[in-house]
Amino acid sequence: MSTLTIRIDPDRIIGRRDERIYGHFLEHFHRQVYGGIFDPGSALADANGFRTDVVEALRAIRTPVIRWPGGCFVSSHHWKDAIGPKREATFDKAWRVEEPNTFGTDEFMGFCAAVGAAPYICTNAGTGSAEEMSDWVEYCNLEREGKWARQRIANGHPDPYRVRFWSIGNENYGRWEMGAKSAGEWGRTVLEAAKMMKRVDPGIEIFAASLADLDWNLSLL
Repeated sequence: MSTLTIRIDPDRIIGRRDERIYGHFLEHFHRQVYGGIFDPGSALADANGFRTDVVEALRAIRTPVIRWPGGCFVSSHHWKDAIGPKREATFDKAWRVEEPNTFGTDEFMGFCAAVGAAPYICTNAGTGSAEEMSDWVEYCNLEREGKWARQRIANGHPDPYRVRFWSIGNENYGRWEMGAKSAGEWGRTVLEAAKMMKRVDPGIEIFAASLADLDWNLSLL
């Protein structure tokens, strides 16, 4: 029996794609965060608590962008609970476990920097508000104008993170999601959130969940 040998030539380029399609997703689910990428008690962790083996693996495949913190988790997550030196654990209603809030915005930014990936933040469009989302943009992107930019500085991060990619919500069309929305509610939610977020930083790129449903998409558009 004859065999066919196929040789792959990595130097033969027939086209280019936007590298962001190879991005990754990180959610507070099972061991993705705690005991996964972030494990301060591990012998494999660096001074910031990041698993060096995970960082090296993600750097090796040139991870372009990481979306965080969810996922269903984000639809009842309030980012302000996970910044600063004093953090209290909360109950995660999505996965029905206690969330220690020790991995928050500043830790995520540090992890992205270690990996060499662009940060992509998904906001709480379930139990959250347009103001909470825009405050998050302020915390991350403004120099020192406003309460939340100054809070970032007080937390030991004087330079803005300049997060470019933001998602308004997650799977808010699904009945399983905290704060699920109808088609009409979703369009209005996205409009108001985007308006406030862009007032804080006009240069950000905003994404929102589409669906294979004409009513949903027309309302969103």
